[in-house]
Amino acid sequence: MTRRSRMRARLWRIPEIAALSAAFVLLLAGMAAILYSESYFEQQKLKEVKVQVEILADSLSAALAFDDDQTAQEYVNALRANPDVEAVAVYDETGAMIASYVSGPDAVLPDVILEAGPRLDRNHAVAAAPVRQGESVYGMVYLRVVTIPLTSRLLRNGLAAMLIFMAALVVVVLGIAQTALRRANASLDLRARELAAANDALRIQIDERERAEQALRQSQKMEAMGQLVGGVAHDFNNLLMTVSSGLRLLEKSADGARRNMILESIEKAVDRGAGLTRQLLAFARRQKLKPQAIHPGKQIEEMRELLERSLREDISVTLRTPETLWPIKVDSGQFELVILNLAVNARDAMPHGGTLTIVGENITHEDDGREREMVCLSVTDTGAGMDTETVARAFEPFFTTKDIDKGTGLGLSQVYGFASQSGGWAEIDSAPEKGTTVSLILPRSRELPASAQQKNNSTTPSAAHGRRRVILAEDDDNVARMVCELIEQLGHDCYRVPSAAGALEALKAHEENGGFDILLSDIVMPGGMNGIELADIVREAYPDMPIILTTGYSEDEQNLAADFTILRKPYAMEDLDRALAKHLKPAASGNGEN
Repeated sequence: MTRRSRMRARLWRIPEIAALSAAFVLLLAGMAAILYSESYFEQQKLKEVKVQVEILADSLSAALAFDDDQTAQEYVNALRANPDVEAVAVYDETGAMIASYVSGPDAVLPDVILEAGPRLDRNHAVAAAPVRQGESVYGMVYLRVVTIPLTSRLLRNGLAAMLIFMAALVVVVLGIAQTALRRANASLDLRARELAAANDALRIQIDERERAEQALRQSQKMEAMGQLVGGVAHDFNNLLMTVSSGLRLLEKSADGARRNMILESIEKAVDRGAGLTRQLLAFARRQKLKPQAIHPGKQIEEMRELLERSLREDISVTLRTPETLWPIKVDSGQFELVILNLAVNARDAMPHGGTLTIVGENITHEDDGREREMVCLSVTDTGAGMDTETVARAFEPFFTTKDIDKGTGLGLSQVYGFASQSGGWAEIDSAPEKGTTVSLILPRSRELPASAQQKNNSTTPSAAHGRRRVILAEDDDNVARMVCELIEQLGHDCYRVPSAAGALEALKAHEENGGFDILLSDIVMPGGMNGIELADIVREAYPDMPIILTTGYSEDEQNLAADFTILRKPYAMEDLDRALAKHLKPAASGNGEN
């Protein structure tokens, strides 16, 4: 080969090398562009889903704060207009799902949200956000959006790179590729702007709806408050009338039988007042529940005598509560009160007699695709039944169809409050002349019930341990006068002080004279120190002194240490005697435990 030929070959090779080099550079540039496009695409999708889930979480704060599951579902349903949204779920503060939406049969919602930040999950962008209002967290929102499959994107960009390399149309293909990429990015940006605009419009609509709902809730709240105040005032005025009239009649009556009848009426009025306050506290969720695993069938069977005594002779009681019923975790005392309330309601619905049937069964309830094991307890009567309008309002506080002096309208609302606090719900099935069935559906407990504790049936009076000195801290003069009289009737000495500070002074002043044997103090007292604070100081200064605290109701009681005995007002002489006997020991054994 001549020199000229070799030079010509080199000259022809220069464009080839340049083309190959350009193609190689273009391939590298194309790969870089693909990686950048993928990263940019992912970031855009993550930003979009993050913005969407935060907007939805902000919108749901009011609904979750008021336990408004229906409104939460409406907000979720509003996202159906976005075809990219595959799944949405709203969880309350306990982790339970209260609202959801899935666009396809294969979509599965998580039971628990483990990661809150936005992330890519295969062909989906997933994010979660907490529902907040100030510092309070009311739940979580989960959102999953469909993205273009990664394999499809890689295949498309790979074919473009192969065409670039094989055709060697470096500049043209590069221009086309860049133009296509700019168009794709422009399309994504345009879509993002459209979505942001749609979200802004949705937020405006949600804000307007929230304002309207807030005004409606305020109106309903004032109406309910009026019913509550009126109902309580009516019932307590009736009770006070009974007590006041009874006391005046006692002053003027010398007939023993008549006096006993008057005293019995006064005692019933006091019991009704105490029961009314318990129902109010349970309805307002102000009475602390102490849930424990129990066998519902055994618990109801042990109530048989109480139920039969609460009903009339023309009403028969049938219990079908098999031993195979699953355990439930509830407050035992409130559970018995609920069953008793339902039995009394059934009795009033059967003025001419009938049958009261309590049935328990294990059921499986499907909730948003999840199966929950529940225990259903149904109380059925053969009474007059209720129409649809009455059933719809039956759980409202102070709504009652009974005569004025026959009921307060708090029984079924207390049943509803108890069921909700215990993690379940209550239902009513009734029709005119076909009787009524009220069902409690409560979740199965995985805990095994503790062995039944033997109740302390000791009737040994406190005076059997000797006459003791009791210091009473009570700010109400009338209450203090009556309690001191009860203590002296029980055979003990009573020294009353009107405040916690006065109690500390009296304890110190009487140390040289033998001091006191037991402290009986009200929880709520003026003067800057309440009964709990007094008990803590006395426990530290006099560790062997027994302490009994009394209360009508106190929020501090909710956090009270378990080792203090609580005597709830109103209490009878027998209750006070048992509380004293529990702590007092014979003189040889010391003053007893706290």
